[in-house]
Amino acid sequence: MSISWYIKRIKTFSAREILYRVRQRVQTHYLDRKIYQKETPDMASEVSSALIDDGNAHLMYPIFESAVDIYKPIDWHLDLSSKRRFPKSFAHKINIRSDEFGSAKHVWEVNRLLFLTRIAVMYSETQDKNFLDLFIYHVTSWKRENPYMHGVNWYSNIEVNIRLINWAYCWKLLDGENLQKECPAFDEFVRNIWMPLVYDHADYSFKHPSLYSSANNHLVSEYAGLFIAACCWDIPERESRLRYAQKGLEREILLQNSPDGVNREEAAEYIQFIDDFFLLAAVAGNRAGHPFSEKYCDRLHRMAGYLNAMLDVNYNYPMYGDGDDGFLLRPDAGGHFNNFRSLLTAFATFFNDSGLKRSDAAWDDKNELIFGDCGRKAFSDLDARGDNPDANAFFPESGHYIFRKVSACDGGCRKKVRKETYLHFDAAPLGFLSIAAHGHADALSFILHVDGCPVMVDSGTFTYHTHKEWRKYFMGTISHNTIRVNGMDQATQAGPTMWLNHFRSKTLLAESDSVLANHNGYDKLGVTPSRTVEFNRDQEEFVIRDSLKGNTSYKVEVPFHFHPDAEIREVSKGVFEASVAGARKVRVTTDSSLDYRIACGEESPMLGWYSDHFGEKVPCKVLYASLECKGNVNFETKVKVLS
Repeated sequence: MSISWYIKRIKTFSAREILYRVRQRVQTHYLDRKIYQKETPDMASEVSSALIDDGNAHLMYPIFESAVDIYKPIDWHLDLSSKRRFPKSFAHKINIRSDEFGSAKHVWEVNRLLFLTRIAVMYSETQDKNFLDLFIYHVTSWKRENPYMHGVNWYSNIEVNIRLINWAYCWKLLDGENLQKECPAFDEFVRNIWMPLVYDHADYSFKHPSLYSSANNHLVSEYAGLFIAACCWDIPERESRLRYAQKGLEREILLQNSPDGVNREEAAEYIQFIDDFFLLAAVAGNRAGHPFSEKYCDRLHRMAGYLNAMLDVNYNYPMYGDGDDGFLLRPDAGGHFNNFRSLLTAFATFFNDSGLKRSDAAWDDKNELIFGDCGRKAFSDLDARGDNPDANAFFPESGHYIFRKVSACDGGCRKKVRKETYLHFDAAPLGFLSIAAHGHADALSFILHVDGCPVMVDSGTFTYHTHKEWRKYFMGTISHNTIRVNGMDQATQAGPTMWLNHFRSKTLLAESDSVLANHNGYDKLGVTPSRTVEFNRDQEEFVIRDSLKGNTSYKVEVPFHFHPDAEIREVSKGVFEASVAGARKVRVTTDSSLDYRIACGEESPMLGWYSDHFGEKVPCKVLYASLECKGNVNFETKVKVLS
């Protein structure tokens, strides 16, 4: 990492945080290094490779755009995307913010060990000893190849705690205590391999808290992992660790989620990830006799309400902010997994709330793992009253506005289908805390879904610490459906997960079908943008009015991004129609003062790219216009869903 990055990072610190960072530096670079120097890889030991079948069987587990064969030995330090390998050197000295060793994110995804729950499920269902041997093999191999503080898998505390949580669910699936009594080989494995790993992970979790400007989802994971571990096993200092973690979760659910249930990191895909931490901790607490407070449960219930409101009729979410396909539990081994849908089922079950159960909701492997037979029956007994009504869902305290019109399909449909016009308008802050790590410069942006299909979209994320120019593009203002001024972002990018000079958004008016908001991200240029979104409900048409107040000359760029599946054609001057299979067409009538062109997959400069999942990017079409302006200007765009 460069000196300039450190200087920018220090600018985000308070005086108290500087003292905290000094203490943590002693922990990570002195105390941890002493342990690292004592712990050496056991190169002489052998790990049994008695894998399933004769080696010809395969079971591929998805890792972003790649996959790992869990019936085979795994290289725990290999980045599957670049085929580069991270060194087994001291964890805190490894540089993850470059392409030198590849993508740490890809390595960590394998080492979260989510696939172990799949193996444990297969053993639980069949009692086939081969599956138990496979489980023992992978955990033993991991311990051998990852001595404490050796390698990138000890770099990040969130990864440590995700392993803890998955091990806890594996313990439940394997019926660990009884299996120890029945199987001497498993008992030896637990005593000599697994429990020492659990203790090391719990100790690491407690000693490496992510506080102050780092106290986002990482801190939630640390409290949740330690709490669930203390509920599951008799870890050292169990009672004090349990109280510490539960107190932290009680505090953070209120700090990191607004009273109306919106997560303050401003990263929509992260909502399913963060909600799982809070929910699984609550489930574990109830079972272990350590329930959470009424305030905690009320805030969690409100988070569930926002989750339902933000999802369209097909469980698609508005992709504002970062997304990295991160999951906490993943017992299936399929392709891309919609955890939003699964989580909504979990919330309906946990709260026994029929208002969270949609008419097409389904039970799945993940909820079976969390709640078991009793949960399945409770969910089955619930009425389904969770379908979103033909009404808007506004969250003015958080700056998120969801316009929605829902109607029954016409008589030509063979099955019951709900037509839906859905627009999410973002008048929210940049992100959480001083670095706003996972927010994007997307003030006053919008996305449009029609009949459960994304049509006008946020561009997504693609990458974090590698491909720096691509990271800059996907975080930046130009990759969102909002106005950019003088080629500058609305805030200052200071690193791949760090912002300076945050913009402030302000809602000026929010009525039944109309919202007006502005932001101050271009105050430094003497320009103040504002946007009104007005929904003519009967005509299913949105009128988007942009107003820029300026006291100088400036250049504006106005992009509208479409999903890669969208076909776009210009039907008359400045009027475009977009069609996506399965959805009604959309007509966009642009402002006559702007000359739009269709851009797609351009690289110099970057324009017209979309990332639906982490590590993936494809070209997409963008309606793009630019104009040299002076003083005050106004633009009007109409977006109509055609019947």
